[in-house]
Amino acid sequence: MDRKHPTEKIFVANAHPSLEVDGERLQSVALLVLRKENRCHGRVNIILATDADLRKMNDQYLGRNHPTDVMAFSMGGDEHPGAEDEVVGEIYVSLDRAQQQAREYKVTFIREVDRLVIHGLLHLCGYDHEREDEAGRMREREDRFLEGV
Repeated sequence: MDRKHPTEKIFVANAHPSLEVDGERLQSVALLVLRKENRCHGRVNIILATDADLRKMNDQYLGRNHPTDVMAFSMGGDEHPGAEDEVVGEIYVSLDRAQQQAREYKVTFIREVDRLVIHGLLHLCGYDHEREDEAGRMREREDRFLEGV
Protein backbone atom coordinates (compact mmCIF):
# COMPACT_ATOMS: atom_id res chain seq x y z
CA MET A 1 0.00 0.00 0.00
CA ASP A 2 1.48 3.33 -1.06
CA ARG A 3 0.92 5.82 1.79
CA LYS A 4 1.63 9.49 1.20
CA HIS A 5 3.45 11.52 3.79
CA PRO A 6 0.75 13.43 5.75
CA THR A 7 2.07 16.86 4.75
CA GLU A 8 1.45 15.95 1.10
CA LYS A 9 -2.25 16.41 1.94
CA ILE A 10 -1.64 20.10 2.57
CA PHE A 11 -0.42 22.18 -0.37
CA VAL A 12 0.85 25.69 0.40
CA ALA A 13 1.39 28.18 -2.43
CA ASN A 14 2.72 31.67 -1.84
CA ALA A 15 1.35 34.05 -4.48
CA HIS A 16 2.45 37.16 -2.59
CA PRO A 17 5.19 39.11 -4.39
CA SER A 18 7.21 40.13 -1.31
CA LEU A 19 6.12 38.43 1.94
CA GLU A 20 7.42 34.97 2.80
CA VAL A 21 6.01 32.34 5.15
CA ASP A 22 7.38 28.90 6.01
CA GLY A 23 5.10 26.54 4.08
CA GLU A 24 6.20 23.45 6.02
CA ARG A 25 5.21 25.15 9.26
CA LEU A 26 1.75 25.93 7.85
CA GLN A 27 1.41 22.32 6.73
CA SER A 28 2.09 21.21 10.31
CA VAL A 29 -0.41 23.71 11.71
CA ALA A 30 -3.04 22.56 9.21
CA LEU A 31 -2.47 18.87 9.95
CA LEU A 32 -2.82 19.51 13.68
CA VAL A 33 -6.24 21.08 13.13
CA LEU A 34 -7.43 18.44 10.68
CA ARG A 35 -6.33 15.56 12.92
CA LYS A 36 -7.93 17.05 16.03
CA GLU A 37 -11.13 17.76 14.10
CA ASN A 38 -10.99 14.21 12.70
CA ARG A 39 -10.94 15.51 9.09
CA CYS A 40 -7.87 13.93 7.54
CA HIS A 41 -9.41 12.81 4.25
CA GLY A 42 -8.50 14.53 1.01
CA ARG A 43 -6.21 17.47 0.33
CA VAL A 44 -6.40 21.12 1.36
CA ASN A 45 -4.78 23.93 -0.61
CA ILE A 46 -3.59 27.03 1.28
CA ILE A 47 -2.91 30.02 -0.96
CA LEU A 48 -1.07 33.01 0.48
CA ALA A 49 -2.07 36.11 -1.42
CA THR A 50 -2.41 39.91 -1.36
CA ASP A 51 -5.18 42.23 -0.19
CA ALA A 52 -6.00 42.94 -3.85
CA ASP A 53 -6.44 39.21 -4.53
CA LEU A 54 -8.81 38.72 -1.60
CA ARG A 55 -10.70 41.94 -2.37
CA LYS A 56 -11.40 40.63 -5.87
CA MET A 57 -12.50 37.22 -4.57
CA ASN A 58 -14.62 38.74 -1.81
CA ASP A 59 -16.40 40.89 -4.39
CA GLN A 60 -16.77 38.08 -6.92
CA TYR A 61 -18.06 35.40 -4.53
CA LEU A 62 -19.72 37.35 -1.71
CA GLY A 63 -20.55 40.72 -3.31
CA ARG A 64 -18.38 42.56 -0.77
CA ASN A 65 -16.04 45.04 -2.43
CA HIS A 66 -13.37 45.19 0.28
CA PRO A 67 -10.40 43.06 1.26
CA THR A 68 -10.73 40.39 3.89
CA ASP A 69 -8.14 38.43 5.82
CA VAL A 70 -9.15 34.85 4.97
CA MET A 71 -11.60 33.03 2.72
CA ALA A 72 -12.35 29.30 2.77
CA PHE A 73 -14.01 27.31 0.01
CA SER A 74 -15.24 23.79 0.62
CA MET A 75 -15.10 21.54 -2.42
CA GLY A 76 -16.74 18.50 -0.91
CA GLY A 77 -19.34 17.55 1.61
CA ASP A 78 -19.13 15.55 4.81
CA GLU A 79 -21.59 13.05 3.41
CA HIS A 80 -19.21 12.25 0.52
CA PRO A 81 -15.67 12.57 1.83
CA GLY A 82 -13.06 12.89 -0.90
CA ALA A 83 -10.45 10.38 -1.81
CA GLU A 84 -7.01 10.82 -0.30
CA ASP A 85 -5.81 12.82 -3.33
CA GLU A 86 -9.00 14.82 -3.97
CA VAL A 87 -8.98 18.51 -3.03
CA VAL A 88 -11.65 19.03 -0.37
CA GLY A 89 -11.06 22.72 0.24
CA GLU A 90 -9.04 25.83 -0.39
CA ILE A 91 -8.06 28.58 2.01
CA TYR A 92 -6.89 31.99 0.81
CA VAL A 93 -4.99 34.18 3.27
CA SER A 94 -4.12 37.83 2.71
CA LEU A 95 -0.55 38.25 3.94
CA ASP A 96 -0.99 42.04 3.71
CA ARG A 97 -3.95 41.86 6.08
CA ALA A 98 -2.09 39.40 8.35
CA GLN A 99 0.83 41.81 8.59
CA GLN A 100 -1.47 44.73 9.43
CA GLN A 101 -3.50 42.72 11.98
CA ALA A 102 -0.33 41.40 13.64
CA ARG A 103 0.70 44.98 14.39
CA GLU A 104 -2.82 45.86 15.52
CA TYR A 105 -3.18 42.80 17.79
CA LYS A 106 0.46 43.04 18.98
CA VAL A 107 1.35 39.50 17.90
CA THR A 108 3.98 38.19 15.53
CA PHE A 109 3.27 38.00 11.81
CA ILE A 110 3.52 34.19 11.78
CA ARG A 111 1.16 33.96 14.77
CA GLU A 112 -1.45 35.93 12.84
CA VAL A 113 -0.94 33.82 9.71
CA ASP A 114 -1.36 30.69 11.87
CA ARG A 115 -4.60 32.11 13.28
CA LEU A 116 -5.97 32.86 9.82
CA VAL A 117 -5.09 29.40 8.52
CA ILE A 118 -6.72 27.81 11.58
CA HIS A 119 -9.79 30.02 11.09
CA GLY A 120 -10.08 28.96 7.45
CA LEU A 121 -9.65 25.29 8.33
CA LEU A 122 -12.37 25.51 10.97
CA HIS A 123 -14.70 26.88 8.29
CA LEU A 124 -13.87 23.84 6.14
CA CYS A 125 -14.67 21.65 9.17
CA GLY A 126 -18.15 23.18 9.41
CA TYR A 127 -17.66 25.94 11.98
CA ASP A 128 -19.22 29.34 11.37
CA HIS A 129 -19.43 32.68 13.14
CA GLU A 130 -22.68 34.15 11.83
CA ARG A 131 -24.43 33.81 15.20
CA GLU A 132 -22.88 34.99 18.46
CA ASP A 133 -22.91 31.52 20.07
CA GLU A 134 -21.25 30.00 16.99
CA ALA A 135 -18.65 32.77 16.93
CA GLY A 136 -17.71 32.09 20.54
CA ARG A 137 -17.38 28.36 19.90
CA MET A 138 -15.25 28.96 16.82
CA ARG A 139 -13.01 31.47 18.62
CA GLU A 140 -12.55 29.01 21.48
CA ARG A 141 -11.37 26.34 19.00
CA GLU A 142 -9.02 28.84 17.31
CA ASP A 143 -7.48 29.78 20.66
CA ARG A 144 -7.05 26.13 21.65
CA PHE A 145 -5.26 25.32 18.39
CA LEU A 146 -3.07 28.42 18.64
CA GLU A 147 -1.91 27.24 22.06
CA GLY A 148 -0.76 23.99 20.43
CA VAL A 149 1.47 25.59 17.78
